[in-house]
Amino acid sequence: MPNTQYPIPNTFKHTGGWPGGTVTALLALPGGDILAGTKAGLFRSADAGQSWQRLDSGPADPAIVALAASGPHIFATTEGGRLYRSEDGGATWPELTGWVGLGVGVAIAISPIYRDDSTLFVATADGPLRSQDGGESWESSTFGLLDVDALCIRCADDYADSETLWVGTAFGGFFRSRNGGRSWRESGTGLPDAAVQCIAQSADGALYAGTESDGVFRSSDGGGSWQRAGDDLAGHSVNSLAALPNCLLAGTGLGLFRSEDGGASWQPCLGGDFAAFALADREGLLLAGGWQAGLFASTDDGRSWQAANGRSPGLLTGHAPPLAVLTPQQALFVVDSDGGSALSTDGGGSWQALDFLTEEEVCTFVAGVGSGDSFTIFAWADDAIYRRVGQGEWQRLDAPGNGVGRLAISPAYATDGTLLLADIDGYLYLSEDRGESWEELTPPEAEGDVLGVALSPFFAEDLRAWLVTGGFDGQHIQVEVWQSDDAGRNWNDVAGLALDSPSLSLLTLADERRRPQLLGRLLLAAQNRLITLSTDPESGGLVVDQRFLDPEVQIVTVMTVQGQGNGDTLLAATNRGIWQIPVDGGEAACIGLADRSVVAIFPREDALSAVTLGGEVWQTNG
Repeated sequence: MPNTQYPIPNTFKHTGGWPGGTVTALLALPGGDILAGTKAGLFRSADAGQSWQRLDSGPADPAIVALAASGPHIFATTEGGRLYRSEDGGATWPELTGWVGLGVGVAIAISPIYRDDSTLFVATADGPLRSQDGGESWESSTFGLLDVDALCIRCADDYADSETLWVGTAFGGFFRSRNGGRSWRESGTGLPDAAVQCIAQSADGALYAGTESDGVFRSSDGGGSWQRAGDDLAGHSVNSLAALPNCLLAGTGLGLFRSEDGGASWQPCLGGDFAAFALADREGLLLAGGWQAGLFASTDDGRSWQAANGRSPGLLTGHAPPLAVLTPQQALFVVDSDGGSALSTDGGGSWQALDFLTEEEVCTFVAGVGSGDSFTIFAWADDAIYRRVGQGEWQRLDAPGNGVGRLAISPAYATDGTLLLADIDGYLYLSEDRGESWEELTPPEAEGDVLGVALSPFFAEDLRAWLVTGGFDGQHIQVEVWQSDDAGRNWNDVAGLALDSPSLSLLTLADERRRPQLLGRLLLAAQNRLITLSTDPESGGLVVDQRFLDPEVQIVTVMTVQGQGNGDTLLAATNRGIWQIPVDGGEAACIGLADRSVVAIFPREDALSAVTLGGEVWQTNG
């Protein structure tokens, strides 16, 4: 991005939000409020889903996987392998450190008498774990399991007397414990050889299991034997189940279905043509959390459904991260990690689909380069690249490799048209004709994944590129920095570092003192660290400088802008707002959105725009 000089007021106005996202978990709380877990944090509604408020004091890891509650105690697991417990109905969320290192909890089951026994279970890929002290400490609960990759877990309604619970696993296993999880026995007679993804129990004691590829099955003897629950869903994936007083609901790959006869027959729900991953019931209101589309509600016992993402400013915006590009004409393109994509031309007030995609295509990546009428935007969709210059027509190009892992665009793109791509598998590709054709390059012999790519500020002259790779050694991410002086065709290892996270932002800095044979200045931003690698102009040795922001700050991305008479300045998008950081020393400071996780920033001549986690759009009053 070219340097821009602008004033930075410390006031941001919310101008809109991208509604929806994938809802991974739902909870109806005792007081009537509803909690929705998304990959972009927790949201709360006090008005039956008509409006939503993000819990800014929610779990520090915002990517929610599962929720469960007993009274005021609410538990949340996250994609980062964390476990949080709120003891005040969701107001605060301290982490349960006894869980650290035990994996990602995909489902939570709480004892019906939790108030007395403090017992809960969490399903993981390494089996269920049990806690008898409210989550403070854990013990393995896998004895007797032939398959430990647990996908769902449930305590029987009469657990207080029977100590019965069930677990469904990824390789077609279904197991029952009659002693509170101390031991398990296979209990899947009659079930197909398919993953069991969800479990529900009706008021009459019947048990239902949703499978990955063969519909719903029913057991009338506590899981001892199983029969198919109707033929309507046979051969289809069932992601969620809810046993309600008057019906059964099943979220499937075909959409949402309803049964009034114990699963003997199923009917599609009106307006239920979405993939429901979470279901909740609250006094006549049914809620379903969908893939990409957010929330849906029903007030007629599940027969018909309507979108329930609220209205601005009370929107549920659960998209993650997302990626965003703002054109000079103020067209905002966004893409989330689940393949959702949209376009807004009014600061996030309204949204539309990307009309250049076919019905079968999913946009997975967007990037932009240039200024004015020559601004070029790239959109990756499966095996195709779409490119548009200015307000021209979209052109469809063949895409190399397997999607986009990292992309670097030459600072001199307007003249040299260079793009350097690392795909998801770590293979490298170079285009010198604006994406028309690609040359496959030989990557360095590195262990681990590609974490970043960058091109020199003087790439047109020195053909210099950098590549950062990293792999976990059991304690740290061992990072290697590689340099190429021939546009990525050959690589030399120039530095090694140890980091605590594989997430980093890579930025090259112009250095007037540089020599063609030297490293230049390369900035790695990881968590709250700013690591600058350069070459001493006198000795030629490697120089490593480090700066640290506040310990609670995690940097998402960083860019350079022209300061006000004091040299270049960095702008960093972080989980604690936007930070302004003088390049060559000086105090760093948050300049706005301190209570938000910022994923993209767009400086302009007289204003600053930003996109925060979930898809909310902000702009300064400049």
